[in-house]
Amino acid sequence: MPEPHDLHQPTAQLPVVEPRGVYRAANHRRTALIVAGAAAAALILLVVWLFSGDDEPAPIPVAAPPSVEATASPEPEATEESAEPEPTVTTTTPSARPAQPGDLITGLAGLIDALEDEGELDDDAAEALTRRLEQAATRLSRGDVKEAARKIDEFLKKLRDVRKDEDVSRDAFNLLAAGAEQVQAVLRRA
Repeated sequence: MPEPHDLHQPTAQLPVVEPRGVYRAANHRRTALIVAGAAAAALILLVVWLFSGDDEPAPIPVAAPPSVEATASPEPEATEESAEPEPTVTTTTPSARPAQPGDLITGLAGLIDALEDEGELDDDAAEALTRRLEQAATRLSRGDVKEAARKIDEFLKKLRDVRKDEDVSRDAFNLLAAGAEQVQAVLRRA
């Protein structure tokens, strides 16, 4: 046996052993978990990107204000006191088409989005109210005015429930209720 202090001792070469059993399976599981995590992160980013697109509310249709035109009225003879002709004001009102129920429903849905963004309306309540408006718009597009009016009634009932639960501010409630009543009035005429 060689002496421990001898620096030139021969060393035996150890064989290289491949990992087997549990360790080999752990490498595959680890790789699968990393890939699954990356896929989940990519999916979450895609969903966030899709839903964070255009957050601007749909414009609410409003009739344009009357326009004012200034025209000069010709005078037969100019006197020394008034050298310039006096302008007369003529008011013209643009021909506004009557409000369409589909446009009003779209405007009301845009208002819900805006109120939700401002924190005046709870997210879940906004989703429930928007769903009822979408159902009313679908019924209206099919030509079923009676069912669309029934869905607007459901919208108003849900809006009252949301107000009782204090998931909507008083001002937002008044705005949405007035908008829904306007849609109801137009649907009754249709």
